[in-house]
Amino acid sequence: MANVLDMGGSPCNAPCSKHCAGHGASVVAKDRGNHRWRCQTVVINCQTPCLRHGLRENTKQVFLPTTPMPATPPMQSLAVVHPVYARLLRMLLQKAEVDSDRVLASAQLAWDTLQRDGAGLPRDTVIPLVRAAMAATGKPWLGLDLGWQAPVSAHGPLGYAAVTAPDLHHALAALARFGAVRDDSFAWTYQATAQGGVLQATARLDWGDARTFVMDTVIAAFMRVIESALGQWPCGVRLELPVPKPPWASQYLRVQPLELLFDQPSLRFCFSARTLALPCIGADAHAHANACHECELALRPIAQRSYREQVNRVLEDAATGRYPQLTEVAAQCGVSSRTLMRQLQHEGTSFQQLLDTHRKVRALALLQHSTHTVEEIAAQLGYVDTSNFSRTVRRWFGVSPKAMRQTPSA
Repeated sequence: MANVLDMGGSPCNAPCSKHCAGHGASVVAKDRGNHRWRCQTVVINCQTPCLRHGLRENTKQVFLPTTPMPATPPMQSLAVVHPVYARLLRMLLQKAEVDSDRVLASAQLAWDTLQRDGAGLPRDTVIPLVRAAMAATGKPWLGLDLGWQAPVSAHGPLGYAAVTAPDLHHALAALARFGAVRDDSFAWTYQATAQGGVLQATARLDWGDARTFVMDTVIAAFMRVIESALGQWPCGVRLELPVPKPPWASQYLRVQPLELLFDQPSLRFCFSARTLALPCIGADAHAHANACHECELALRPIAQRSYREQVNRVLEDAATGRYPQLTEVAAQCGVSSRTLMRQLQHEGTSFQQLLDTHRKVRALALLQHSTHTVEEIAAQLGYVDTSNFSRTVRRWFGVSPKAMRQTPSA
């Protein structure tokens, strides 16, 4: 769940999804016993304190660090693409008066089966399909055409979670958190600071000669969703691409203004701080909570392949004032501590990094949205020494805990 804050609360023994009328934040609870209520979204200008979550009166919106999208080891190569995109590709080929059935057959696909079967398409199916489609159309930018024609509904609960978010910041957090629900070939991370936000993608497997097509499809699809969420394309956006500038680079400028940079280290969308605060025209707290909940359910089978996600879930469930040790987390993941450390290293992270991320998110929320003293917050985060906690806060945010409480956003 994007930007989930464990603020405590009462246990619940049934699947549930509720709306907190006290401050307008969507609250989603996990569908198993002994879980805690979780605040999904902090709203702007909250006038009423919510006793269940401990939020103060007159709470202002704050940009929360987003727990990075779980990454899968590249060696697993289990990524799949939702079949809706193959169906949309067939429609695109038909518009171009191309023999779409012949293109599908090159990947051992048949339209009658494709339109009924909801199973994801593996890499070994997608690559020959892309090759045949690009050869038949002669368009190297075909991926951009495909992503741009996809409506919000094509992305299922992922699209709805984005367009019903309160603002672009939360829409991007949802796209990063749940992107694997529709395309498990990229790991997405989203980070927001006072200067702006960065939505970054890392390929989980080698797409071979289909790489540009797949990347372009994702780029155009995200552009379309962002434009739909805001009602128009915003200013202050930069797109960085990890490929040389092609002769047809103008095809990326389907939305303007947009700054383009090629030959970059990774695929990134960069947004100004002002742009992140833009409201979504379809903002709906209840619909957003429901869409995020559906995404969480869809994400679980994928998450089982990621030790990073398993560790994140264990840390999310940690009791107030105590985080589990590495040995305890490894036991819950069903592996030894050494194996867990090795797997997390393969996924580009470590147990300490994930633990620090969770502590950082909770520290920011508690300092800016609770009435607890600094000593109490330090204890809730597992710090015995308050001075050590204060030094850590300064390292994370560049200011003291006292200064954090006096800052409306960080």
